[in-house]
Amino acid sequence: MQHEQIPESYQLEQFIASHEQVEDAKVVFIPDAKQGELVIAWVIPNDDLITEQSIRAYCEHRDDYDKPDYVLFTDEFPTTPSGKIQKIRLKEVAQEQLGIQFE
Repeated sequence: MQHEQIPESYQLEQFIASHEQVEDAKVVFIPDAKQGELVIAWVIPNDDLITEQSIRAYCEHRDDYDKPDYVLFTDEFPTTPSGKIQKIRLKEVAQEQLGIQFE
């Protein structure tokens, strides 16, 4: 699936964060040779029972380009000393966990 009309990441972040079992969410985009671009959702859960499948089901009625290809969970987002979230670090960790090579 090629994500030709990638929405601003904050729109998808806000939608996923509105899930009752989600404390916060961040979205990063990673180039992929097969699909063009992968949408990775990072989620801080507020419930231990949340699953990738429940997030995917929550996003089911969104346009294909506005759904995560992968959902990863974390306890906190990496930040700079000034408190800004390091999305580049989220991309790097996603690459490591999923075995995705940057193009």
